[in-house]
Amino acid sequence: MGVGFGRSRVADLAFQVFGRAIHPDWFTVRAHRRISQNIWEADIRIIEGGHSVIFRSGDVRVAEVLAGPETSLPEPGLLFHSPVRHERSASLHPGAGLVYQTCFEVERVDPEVFTHLCDEITLDARRGRLFHSFRPVDRMAPAPLTHLHIEARVKGLSIQSIHTFPAECAIVRTQSLFEPRIARPT
Repeated sequence: MGVGFGRSRVADLAFQVFGRAIHPDWFTVRAHRRISQNIWEADIRIIEGGHSVIFRSGDVRVAEVLAGPETSLPEPGLLFHSPVRHERSASLHPGAGLVYQTCFEVERVDPEVFTHLCDEITLDARRGRLFHSFRPVDRMAPAPLTHLHIEARVKGLSIQSIHTFPAECAIVRTQSLFEPRIARPT
């Protein structure tokens, strides 16, 4: 079972991509940011156990969700599902005019290195990124952290996430790219 307070075990995590929007009521949201550009809009959330990104461009909707078993999601529209145990990447074309690419990995480090990395992540959070520190299970251990670095451009959105799991000295990293294709007049 999960560790509680926003963090399941890494082995219980799932990375899922849907070809539709997922309503935010499915999540326990800890932090949220909406970003709009001329041809696209995205809602980026830190949720209990991970993160979610809902990306819209024209009629195309894509939802990326990294979450544990505490977040039960509907199956309609599921395009990609993978446990988060090893390095993995995927490239999808969920609708005309959108290319979606992602990769994720798990890294386990020594406790001393893990504590140092958590300190660096916390310091980096002050630079205007989406960040949440969950309540630690053990008062002597670092708090579980989620840190999202968001790069928004007219031509697309890039999101890099870091999720820490103190009970396992593990770090889950994801990187996603949403690229709407602009129709050119002929």
